[in-house]
Amino acid sequence: MAAGCTVYGACAAMGNIYAESRANPRNLENLCEKKLNYKYTDDTYTEAVDSGKITRALFLHPLGDSRQYGYGFCQWTSAGRKAGLYDLVKSRGVSIGDAKTQTEYMLSELKTSYKSVWKVLQTATSVQEASDIFLVKFEAPANVGSAVKKTRASTGAVFKDLPESEEGGKQSEQN
Repeated sequence: MAAGCTVYGACAAMGNIYAESRANPRNLENLCEKKLNYKYTDDTYTEAVDSGKITRALFLHPLGDSRQYGYGFCQWTSAGRKAGLYDLVKSRGVSIGDAKTQTEYMLSELKTSYKSVWKVLQTATSVQEASDIFLVKFEAPANVGSAVKKTRASTGAVFKDLPESEEGGKQSEQN
């Protein structure tokens, strides 16, 4: 919300992030772990990328071929989006699994490459509205059917329904 989202937009993004990675910035797509014969866990994979054992090329294509697998909060999958994340963390000298940098990268993508999604996150008046566009246009998984939309929005609504802090209170809904 500090970046400019309404409470509904922020909760919708959080619901989708939770669905993608359980809000784990070190999350390697489970299918990739399986395809790699469980050679890596989320943590050992992250450490291997950080150390350079897994190169940029292998981070973009973990099996060394054209197949692509998700990583991080948003389960970035396409080579172009993953390259942007990789290059940013390497330029900063932080871990590929750094939560703050991944959040900044997500916001940068939203503001530059996904402007229609960003606009909705800034103006949304319901979690469902914001969640649907975040799901369909930003996350873009294979299944964006009505059941997935409903589940993601209800997950986002859980964040909205968390008790408000004494400091944040209702003021946070205005941000």
